[in-house]
Amino acid sequence: MQPGRVLATAPSRTRPEGRSEPIHQVSAVPVQAPTPSPPSSAPRKTVLSMFHTRISAAFLALATPVALGAMGTLTAAAAVDQRHHTGLQAPVAVSLGDSFISGEAGRWWGNADLIAAPFCTRGGTDRAAYRVAAVCRYDPTRVYDGTAVDRDSPTTTGCHRSDVAEIHGAGQIPLTPVNLACSGAESRHILSEPYKENKEPQARLLQDAASAQQVKLIVISIGGNDLNVSGFLRRCTELYMAKAGSCASTGEGDRMLQQLPQVAANVGKVIDRVRQVMQEAGSAPDAYKLILQSYPSPVPPGAKVRDIFPEDGGGKATKRTLAGGCPLWNADFDLMHDTLAPAIDKMLQGVAERKKVSFLSMLHALEGHALCENGTRQAGPREDASKLAEEMEWVRYGTAGMKISQGFQQESLHPNAFAQQYQGRCLADAYQDSSATHVCPPA
Repeated sequence: MQPGRVLATAPSRTRPEGRSEPIHQVSAVPVQAPTPSPPSSAPRKTVLSMFHTRISAAFLALATPVALGAMGTLTAAAAVDQRHHTGLQAPVAVSLGDSFISGEAGRWWGNADLIAAPFCTRGGTDRAAYRVAAVCRYDPTRVYDGTAVDRDSPTTTGCHRSDVAEIHGAGQIPLTPVNLACSGAESRHILSEPYKENKEPQARLLQDAASAQQVKLIVISIGGNDLNVSGFLRRCTELYMAKAGSCASTGEGDRMLQQLPQVAANVGKVIDRVRQVMQEAGSAPDAYKLILQSYPSPVPPGAKVRDIFPEDGGGKATKRTLAGGCPLWNADFDLMHDTLAPAIDKMLQGVAERKKVSFLSMLHALEGHALCENGTRQAGPREDASKLAEEMEWVRYGTAGMKISQGFQQESLHPNAFAQQYQGRCLADAYQDSSATHVCPPA
């Protein structure tokens, strides 16, 4: 395989996003570029406060491309190129899988309220915002490392590998991050099929990287798209907005649970394939650590939904839909948080145990910061959301029912920049933990 074919990226595009209102400037909020840092390995109680010190007040618009420096993510192509020039270099950590590890929704520091949404920076939440003269524009490619959705080629772009994706937490170990994951990927896209910007299956890209660099850590997040969790949540939101029955009452959850054994088999095949390509690349089994991780629940239980977003009989005009961006019946909040997410976590832990790989449970990672959860809030128009980690939601809201377009629908219900940095710290801790299972605790 030619190095130049390994990871094609979408062309950079700088265009305004569709909206029906004029764009306002926020004089109190500077539009400058942050250089995100991975979370600290300090004791857990200090993690949130450290967001305030490591992220400067110059926080948005990305007027110049984000400089990753020594922490920059290597593509497999870059790793192969280094091999030809300098031989094996510093050890690397590789992420494989889907949107929950690629960095989907890393564009966002929380969510903007309805007043902030029309403004350029959306309350300081939008890391892709920048200005040309008096015109506000958005360039998601600056956050998504050249893998943002190209609206002219939506089926072949959109891996959404963010500059704050979980794998960047490996820099604390320190290992150089290599992000091969892709939003929307299923097990088959690791095993045998190319997908979006990945012009080869992820396993093949891993083999190329391992042939060029010393791979010390491989972390896999896979199975959610095999289960079509995103489609499930979309159906649940449609039911709420149509004032119809809940997913819990229509058996949607039961149908997903019935798929777990087949998905477990798929994930097992992924682990076998990863071991195979590492062996073919010349890496001994004890030369690297292989971690399978699970998924957090993006929503709280129904009893913990903020009071300002009541069910109100469902529909498209409720505050839960228009302002909260969480159009679900309480029963479906419960179904996702209390039943499905724990069942998927248990299934993946079982695969890890059978295949004798490490397991990183992300089940509780977003508790206290889930979408529409009590104790969280949205950013106002004159705020610097990057400094509000303790207060913000760490999950991107759904914008389908909102009046003002923001970003991409595929970002909805994914961990945002705050969450990704925190999960990166958990990954670093898991790498250094000798036990078979490591639990990422609530922040």
